[in-house]
Amino acid sequence: MKTFVTTFNAVIIGVLLANYISIYREIRSKFTLSLIVFSVALLLFAVSSNPLIPFFLNFHPGPILGIFTFLPNIFASIAVLMLLYLSYE
Repeated sequence: MKTFVTTFNAVIIGVLLANYISIYREIRSKFTLSLIVFSVALLLFAVSSNPLIPFFLNFHPGPILGIFTFLPNIFASIAVLMLLYLSYE
């Protein structure tokens, strides 16, 4: 179930990112650029939290797999920091 949900989120965020990029090309706004960075962070969060990623990258249980336990949270932190930045603009 987690694989389906994270894959669905990645697809939806990818579509949203493409939309923000097309808007940015028209108006060149700092706000839209911030939304692009926010969307990229969320996309990386969705991709890195997908349980299939360690399988496809051929990672075996051990110390290297531990990176996938906190990597999604780093991307979520980037997204939250972008929202904080936008709230002060």
